[in-house]
Amino acid sequence: MLALPALLLGLAAAAGTPEEDYIAARDAAIARIKKIEEKKPDADVSKIDRKALADLEKRLQAMIGDLSVKPYPAKGKIGFESLSDDEVGSGGLDGLRFAKGDDGPQVYVTTDGLAVKWIARPEEWWTKKSKTPPGLDEALANDEFYTFAVGEDAALSRTADLPISKPEGATFAHALLGGWAQDIGPNPEQEIIVAVRKDGKIYIAEEKAKNYKLIPACEAMWKESEKKTEALFKKYQASGAKDEKIFNFYTAEQEKGDRDYRNCYSERAPKEAFFPALVKEAQEIADRFGAK
Repeated sequence: MLALPALLLGLAAAAGTPEEDYIAARDAAIARIKKIEEKKPDADVSKIDRKALADLEKRLQAMIGDLSVKPYPAKGKIGFESLSDDEVGSGGLDGLRFAKGDDGPQVYVTTDGLAVKWIARPEEWWTKKSKTPPGLDEALANDEFYTFAVGEDAALSRTADLPISKPEGATFAHALLGGWAQDIGPNPEQEIIVAVRKDGKIYIAEEKAKNYKLIPACEAMWKESEKKTEALFKKYQASGAKDEKIFNFYTAEQEKGDRDYRNCYSERAPKEAFFPALVKEAQEIADRFGAK
């Protein structure tokens, strides 16, 4: 066997896996943009940002490939919108988003390797509870994960878990009912989120829940909470917006009301007549990613 020239040996040793090369390119672009913005806060980095995103998108497309699953398009686009920490839509999960529009069904696809490295980045959704990052399955079962991974400018609040079976060939599947919002309280815009792990890839699908229904007992609970918060807010206004103790009570009552409402819905939903239809919706979404 012929010996490789020293230069070629050096290049072979320096080359990483496609995932490692992607992360190195991403981090280098983020660092470059950050350096420019620190030196000149009002600098226009949009051209650099777009060029770097285009390069990263090509790398992701080479790793993840096209998608032959209906109703999603075959070609995916990078799942986050900016590499600047100052911009909304930055810091999302490294993967491709397959969607025909903003409001229709969509799915984010990444690899196990990329997801593990992304999860390892310290974020409050896991650092406030643990010193070590969660495993893949644990992360995908945590509704806070989705706020940071695929949420653009809103947080996902879980309303109920939807028990589904793993589709054929999958090693993990999880589904939940939840809503994206910038504030708390009942959200009429409920979506089904389904996560499936299969063949080294992770699929995170979401679409509007067709069979979502309100639960009157939970709605009544929330309205009672609203009365309390409204009374507290009036007291706060009467203080000239100076009594921080009242404001803290007001905020705590809002959070408690939201938490109690979602706990109520989560506990009661499985007993409601509409629940099997919601589970069926989630199972049908998961099964799209089963073995062909």
